[in-house]
Amino acid sequence: MSNKKCYYAFEDTSGNLIEFQATSLQQAMMIKKKKAQELGIYKEAFELTSISKKPSQSA
Repeated sequence: MSNKKCYYAFEDTSGNLIEFQATSLQQAMMIKKKKAQELGIYKEAFELTSISKKPSQSA
C-alpha cells in the first residue's frame, strides 16, 4: 500500500459533513474524532460516506 492521501467524508444524521485528507482509514478515524469534538458532536454520530481521490463538490 502506498502513502497516497485520500479524501474521507463523514456525515451525521443532521447532515453535518466533515471531509479531509488522510493517509489511512485509521488516521481518518482519529481526525474524525478530533473534528467531532471541535463541533461538540459525538464521534459515533458520524458515518463514513465516501473515500475518494478528489474532494467532493458538495462542500
